[in-house]
Amino acid sequence: MDSSKKIDAVDKIKHFQERILANKPEIGEMVYDVQMMNFKIRPISGDITELDYGNYDFIEALWSLGKLDEFFRVEFESIESNEKDAFFRMINDLRVNFQNQLKQANIQAIDFQDKSMMQLFEIEIIKENNLQVN
Repeated sequence: MDSSKKIDAVDKIKHFQERILANKPEIGEMVYDVQMMNFKIRPISGDITELDYGNYDFIEALWSLGKLDEFFRVEFESIESNEKDAFFRMINDLRVNFQNQLKQANIQAIDFQDKSMMQLFEIEIIKENNLQVN
């Protein structure tokens, strides 16, 4: 009888939330990590030159998305095929939550925090993966 407990997709996501998301580093380390994650911010509309990209909520949500992506890439191959659908759904739910946090982060420049001067803008955030195939 095999007494070792197999770790399923739910356990892996639970451990990810406990180890990574519940133990977020200081803002400086998160900023460094986000820089290393190769996120690119592109304007779609509006003037984004005055935005506060150092906003804690923005950095935290971006960092969480990056960590979720890293977790997914590492764990995907080890998930059993009968659990992949549930794993995808749970990962997608987390991703949507972090994207909603990004949308709610107030990155308006301090000068424009007065509602009468608020600027409208739209940005696209892309994570570039510099994968090299030999």
